[in-house]
Order: sequence, then structure tokens, then C-alpha cells
Amino acid sequence: MHVLSNILSVLLLLLLSSKEGQASQVVEKRQTTAKYCNPGTQICYLEYSWGPTIPVFRVAVPDSASTNTAFDTLLQIVSPVSLGWVGFAWGGGMTLNPLTVVWPNGNGATVSSRWATGRTLPTAYPSATYRTVSASRNATHWTVETVCTGCSKWSGGGLSTTGVNTFAWAVSKTAVSQPGSSGSSFSIHSNVGMFSESLANAKVPRAAFEAYVKGAK
Repeated sequence: MHVLSNILSVLLLLLLSSKEGQASQVVEKRQTTAKYCNPGTQICYLEYSWGPTIPVFRVAVPDSASTNTAFDTLLQIVSPVSLGWVGFAWGGGMTLNPLTVVWPNGNGATVSSRWATGRTLPTAYPSATYRTVSASRNATHWTVETVCTGCSKWSGGGLSTTGVNTFAWAVSKTAVSQPGSSGSSFSIHSNVGMFSESLANAKVPRAAFEAYVKGAK
């Protein structure tokens, strides 16, 4: 298990929060990344976790993927039921990169593709599309797993399959206005964070990856 301690990330997040003029809370930087393998499948993920009040994020990619090219990415989010929405930034910040925003919808979840050019509500981003692999909810958590086409490469950037990538996340306890609509508005985040890691632990044999996401809708 690799323990992250990134003081520069904390300073950056504090700066962003002060610029927005909002009371966004920056979490303590005792975050961890690890390799997580689902015992029921052949899929292993790069897993990020911080604590019981923050979602667990898991990312997987096919091992055939190349840096700054178009390839599908798999994102699994396990969120406490206390959270109304969860966001994941593929490029490490709120602006100018694909944003995956998800929220609970009954016993399932809604996945929304967004893009932000400034510190305002992100708008729809049609260049990234999603297919849901699974979504569920119980008494303590809601979970969604989705495959994205268009999250590995974007105007001005893309994921590295050999170097270190920086990802970011945001959460809020406030429910969205229209849970059943991917175009719903949502409130400003109440917590933000980021982490940097290579995709070494996220690589899955291509055939296994494609078989796993084949039935996603």
C-alpha cells in the first residue's frame, strides 16, 4: 500500500477554495492508493481511499492502452449514503478535463458527463459517453460502476499509461434537484481532494476488460 502525503496538493486546494469564496472543506492528506482485485471477476483496479466519509474510487484500463490515445476507462465509486453527489476529474482539477458526476437514483445511480471552463456549474460534455456496468444501494452505501468512452483523451490533455496521473474528486451531502436526469443541476461541493498515481495497478488484460464491460448499458 502506498501512502500519499502531498503538501502541495493541500495548498492548491486551499487556494481554489478561497478563490471560489465558498466554505469548502479540504480533507487531511492521509490518503492511500492500492491495487484492489474483485474476487468474483478478473478485474483489478487502482484503488484510492481516505476514510469512511469519503467515497472509494477504483479505476481500471485495458493493458493495451497507450498514452494520450482514445481507450475506454472503467470507474467504480463506492459512496456513503450521506452523500448526494460525487464527482471525479480525469485531469486532476475542476476545469478543462472530463468530469464524471454521479448521484443515487432510487436503488440505482445516474451518471452525468460534464465539463467546466470556470468555477461555475459544469455543463454537459458530449465528447465523453458512459455505459453503466452496475449500480446498487444498501443501508450504508450506494455504488456505481461505469465505463467511459472519451475520458482518456481530451482537448489539451490525456491520461498517461506509463507515467503518473493526477486525479481529483469532489462531493456534496446535498441531493441533486432531478435524480433521474443526467442534466440535473447540483450544489457546490462541500469536500474536495486529489491524488497522483500511475496506472500500473489499473491495467487489466484487454480480453478480460472487454468481456467485463461488454454488457454495460
